[in-house]
Amino acid sequence: MPVSDKNSSASNAAGKVAKIVFLSLFALVLVVVSVSFAVHHMRIGFEKEHQKTLIQRIQTDAGNAALAVSGEEIKNDSSKAAQKYSSVLHFMLMDINEEDYTTQVFGLYEYTNGSLNMLTGNDSDLLIAKTIPVSEWLTSEGTPYEMRDTNIYHYLVPIKDHDGKVSALLELSAQYKPMDEMGNQLESKILKTVIVAVIVALAGFSLQFIVPPILRLVSKKNTEATL
Repeated sequence: MPVSDKNSSASNAAGKVAKIVFLSLFALVLVVVSVSFAVHHMRIGFEKEHQKTLIQRIQTDAGNAALAVSGEEIKNDSSKAAQKYSSVLHFMLMDINEEDYTTQVFGLYEYTNGSLNMLTGNDSDLLIAKTIPVSEWLTSEGTPYEMRDTNIYHYLVPIKDHDGKVSALLELSAQYKPMDEMGNQLESKILKTVIVAVIVALAGFSLQFIVPPILRLVSKKNTEATL
């Protein structure tokens, strides 16, 4: 075979290899971007649904617990009321589901002379009742007050005495940051798995185009050497 034909054949083989490498890299980037978008979109949708379910549960649990608390008892004897409701509210409001990926805390306060005094609850920075102005949650309607922060939901329920005056406040707050962290880890693992799978698949696919020309070239050299 003339030298020019050998050079042309080698050049064509190199061009095919370069083309395969370029297309493989392009396909890899395209697949990773597509999967990343899909996984992130699914994760956001799941987290929104989880947050919605969590908020509904917090509102229901806090509402039911507030109905079990007597504002009249707290007004008449707050110490006795604190002992009575301590175990009851811990049983009703503490979240013992370890697979729920949330941190849930509560606080029961006595309201008197424009200030709050905690009767029972968790010692947690998640509770906000004593850090916000009373006017935020104390309204003429006496309706529950809710506040949403980054990955945190607060729900405050005013409790009235027999005269219709607010004598206590029940707060239930939940943080779903652990689930957010779990979502980041899961998304990262899925992407790594997809990247490895795509690289292996592309490598296997590319070999069928790269190996035959190399084998033919080696075979020709061996044939020429024996002549």
